[in-house]
Amino acid sequence: MNLRTLKKLSKRAAPLLTLLGDRREQFPCPNGDGHLSWLITERKHWDRSSCHPSYTPSNSYSTPRGMPLKLTTRAGHPLIIRPPMEPRKGTIMVGGVDGGPQPEWSEETAWEALREQVWWAFVDFHPTTGEIVSTRDFPTPSAVLRGAAEIIAAKAAR
Repeated sequence: MNLRTLKKLSKRAAPLLTLLGDRREQFPCPNGDGHLSWLITERKHWDRSSCHPSYTPSNSYSTPRGMPLKLTTRAGHPLIIRPPMEPRKGTIMVGGVDGGPQPEWSEETAWEALREQVWWAFVDFHPTTGEIVSTRDFPTPSAVLRGAAEIIAAKAAR
């Protein structure tokens, strides 16, 4: 998943969170100010920046065959790559103050919040071992959205 897809999914997830009972504040992410707990694993979507030619970057990434990854710019300067740390500007975020005597602000994208709520709705605990057992798998975003729709329909039927 890339940041553009995450932004679109967060836009779809925001109204569903309200229907599921999430009362946290929803707001668009300002530019360069937000926290992304989702790891973008595809390197083509990672942030790239060049550095001084004398700097030896500490990229410890490798190719699928295990060869070290040597990245350079067209001019031959070292290139630093890293996963993005913040969502795109305008991504719908959900946040609120958590904690007891020392409350702190916590935030996440609306998609992350929806995915977590749907996953926990389809979880059972094993009676003897106490292990968490997922009753359903959510391999794709459409499966998560279907699960959210089922939860909302079940709440409306009550």
